[in-house]
Amino acid sequence: MYWLIMAHNVMRWVILVAAVATLAGALAAGKKAADGWAGRAAQAYTVALDVQVLIGLVIWLLRSGWNHDAFLAFIHPGTMILAMLVAHFGRTLQKRSVPVGGFVAFLVSLVLVIAAIPRWAWPV
Repeated sequence: MYWLIMAHNVMRWVILVAAVATLAGALAAGKKAADGWAGRAAQAYTVALDVQVLIGLVIWLLRSGWNHDAFLAFIHPGTMILAMLVAHFGRTLQKRSVPVGGFVAFLVSLVLVIAAIPRWAWPV
């Protein structure tokens, strides 16, 4: 169980780095955002979010997710799943050459991720 929690913690930083690269790529590449490094950054961001949500759900199930406080039982998992869905929507917009829509979706996804990170997990 400990290694799952550690993997979940490490993936948080991978997601934040991938999100910044995705936002920079969406801004810099414009209509060509689905090609080249911008597209690969967006793909890495969505895959990292998928892996993070999967690890989080496994931890949630193994630790009896319903027995936690409201934040860990409902708000954190629900918000992260929503962030994952919004990121996938952004990737779809990016592939369809809607650069502003992709950028906005990735930005909303990142805001949701940051909002759902437990405050006690922030570095001091």
